[in-house]
Amino acid sequence: MSKFRLLKYFFIIVILVSYAGLVIFSISSNKEALQKDNYWDWYSSYVSQSTKGAFVNTGTKEDPIALSESQGYGMLITVLAAQKGYIKEDQFMRLFHYYQANRISKNNTLMKWKQEKIKDSWSSVDQNNATDGDLDIAYALIQAEKLWPNSFEHYGEAAHQIITSIKNYNYSGKTGLLTVGNWATVDPKSETLIRSSDISPSYFKAFAAYTKDSFWTDLETNSVKALVEMSQQTETGLLPDFAWVGSKGLTPVKPNEISGKNDGDYAYNAARVPYRLANSDDYQVKEVLDKMLGFLEKQPVVYGGYTLKGKALVDNQSSSFSAPILYATKDDSNYSNLYASQRWIFNAPIKGKDYYGDTLKTLVLLRLY
Repeated sequence: MSKFRLLKYFFIIVILVSYAGLVIFSISSNKEALQKDNYWDWYSSYVSQSTKGAFVNTGTKEDPIALSESQGYGMLITVLAAQKGYIKEDQFMRLFHYYQANRISKNNTLMKWKQEKIKDSWSSVDQNNATDGDLDIAYALIQAEKLWPNSFEHYGEAAHQIITSIKNYNYSGKTGLLTVGNWATVDPKSETLIRSSDISPSYFKAFAAYTKDSFWTDLETNSVKALVEMSQQTETGLLPDFAWVGSKGLTPVKPNEISGKNDGDYAYNAARVPYRLANSDDYQVKEVLDKMLGFLEKQPVVYGGYTLKGKALVDNQSSSFSAPILYATKDDSNYSNLYASQRWIFNAPIKGKDYYGDTLKTLVLLRLY
């Protein structure tokens, strides 16, 4: 082969490699820009400042409302943004300060579940917690300690405290599972109520590793059994928002038994379940998730909620449902069509009018890439 032809092939290869590099760089840059822009749109739309720190506003500017649920999401989102270098510790710190200012007590470090304007004063509606929010706060604090190990805020100490409080105040020895809140733990009837989105096997595994406490390993085992039982009760594999734990097993709650007509459906609490289960390495959890996704994969359009038999509750899509599904299907070629169909959420701009959907979308986007 002539030197000229060798040089020709060499330059062609260099051009192709350079082009491929530019394409990869462009894709990476676009993903980073999407994440950054989405994060800042979410932050400017929902994070409010107060004298006690920052909180994620689930209400309006005129009538703000803070929830432990939203605070947990806010702390998770912010630590993820910090891990990617988009922000500094200060933004997480202010969310942490607000959590600290609204703990139930020095010994019970669970966050009071709701703050709002009451008689022109900003205060908590009661001294109770909601388990889901505190689980997210605890996990966010573990990540914060890893990211800022020398911070004077001592995130690790706070993580140990809230994990201990969840164990002490949100666990039912009667069911072997977490209750929906500290108020339920002390009530004979409510103690047997579970919320499917409080079951997060990957969190329980992380808490066990972090605390060296076998309690969390046992809880993970019991929680997986509950997931499997609920999954096996229907052909769709969809899980209900709430269920009762009885001597004969788990039973979805009836309409309006807890908070609304869809209490026993795959509705706005259970919408988070695909996200909660996606990070587990337990094969039984994977089977539960696969059964849900298998049903959803067959739907021409994934709507915002279903009965456990698979009838759509509404005739519209919802980011609150699509974002967790998108995350759960991100690395599974078996659900490539479902994954592609749920990417519509990134075409919808954040306008500050859908706290739940926008927040789950932001959380998922930061974890996708």
